[in-house]
Amino acid sequence: MARSVMSAMLQNPSMAAKSILKSRGWNRQVMRSIAAVFSGNMSASVLGAFGGLLAARFLGPEDTGHYRAFTIPLTYLTCLHLGTFDGLWRQIPFFIGKEEHEKVNRIAAVSGAWNIIISLIASTTFLILSLSALIRHNYPAAGAWAAQMLFAWSIYYGGYLGATYRTINQFAAQAKIQFIQATLTFAAVFTMPFLGFYGICIRSSVPAVMGIALLHRRRPLKVRYRLDWKELWGVVRIGAPFTLWGSLSTSIWTATESTLMYMFGGAKSLGLFAVAVLMRETLAILPQAVNQVLTPRVVETYAREGCLRKANNKAITTTFALTGAMVILTVLLSILIQFMVPRAIPKYVEGIHLMQICLWVAVLQAASLPFNTLFATGRSWLYGRGVILGLLCFPISTYLLAPLTGGMVAVAVGSLIGRAARILVAYGEIALLIRREAA
Repeated sequence: MARSVMSAMLQNPSMAAKSILKSRGWNRQVMRSIAAVFSGNMSASVLGAFGGLLAARFLGPEDTGHYRAFTIPLTYLTCLHLGTFDGLWRQIPFFIGKEEHEKVNRIAAVSGAWNIIISLIASTTFLILSLSALIRHNYPAAGAWAAQMLFAWSIYYGGYLGATYRTINQFAAQAKIQFIQATLTFAAVFTMPFLGFYGICIRSSVPAVMGIALLHRRRPLKVRYRLDWKELWGVVRIGAPFTLWGSLSTSIWTATESTLMYMFGGAKSLGLFAVAVLMRETLAILPQAVNQVLTPRVVETYAREGCLRKANNKAITTTFALTGAMVILTVLLSILIQFMVPRAIPKYVEGIHLMQICLWVAVLQAASLPFNTLFATGRSWLYGRGVILGLLCFPISTYLLAPLTGGMVAVAVGSLIGRAARILVAYGEIALLIRREAA
């Protein structure tokens, strides 16, 4: 009986939302959801970090950086989903709060169709580049472009599928899939001693495709994909502005970091930065898990209550506690890195200071949880103003610091300054909105 009720809730998101919101143990369920997502993501992250360290023992920063250079174009092209990810992130919980589950199915159908089309276009482009390199007997480039051909499906269709996992039970299922994918990625590390550079290509692409297959099999909205321009425009109209700012502050920001690292120090600097990114992403698992569960709760509250203050209250208390915890963890890991890196990955000793700086990105991610309040309003410009200021502070700070600290450190510190500026502007926007609401 319990299983049939759970099945019905998964098939009907609005039923799930009503059941959750009406239950007395709502907060307890949310905490359990965060714990499930965090434990799954943390297990996956530990595997990923350990696998990354093993990969760093097998290959030097030059090889790692050489492969990472091939990933930069796809990182810049992430925005081709046109905001469907952000649109679904906002609209699915919003329409659940409005109890319009048929609308949820329609927007999921058109968003899925669009991302399949983009996946086909992107993968075909990288296939052509791979074949072109193969004809020229540039086998490493052929392998790297082939990896991007497969990984493109993870970026677009995988990103779409991930955006449809919106209820508490679905978060736990998604975390399990991510753990399975991380296990496959870890296992692929052991191809590197035999395949070298081509082992990196396999490790970055094949497990990603397997992850997509699992996400597709367990997808919560099993709709028939069809391209309806009117419905697509409804998703894009909401999501594209957030994607513009979101892409600038995530994928394009990261791609710019990689580009500047490559400009300042070549493949070796990019390889050192790749390990630093691995460490900061591992540490950021906790704030990401909290944000993943918190976002739909904030949006549902705003849709149901129409009160920004109540929606923000769900984020602000958690933010203070989480940020403090992340500061402590960052300090402890910064000390640990000094002893761990020379013994575990001696080829990357030159990047210790860079790794320690990059860890502080996780602290800023924890401090960014109130961004959900701006996201709930659907008014992207409120978020965009902070992104613009951050993007101005990032290169200016890097330019001013480069003569004093060197290029690699300047990029890392400049990135932190830009992220901090973005957060301060967002906090100001939230305070102003709540003050106007109370007036």
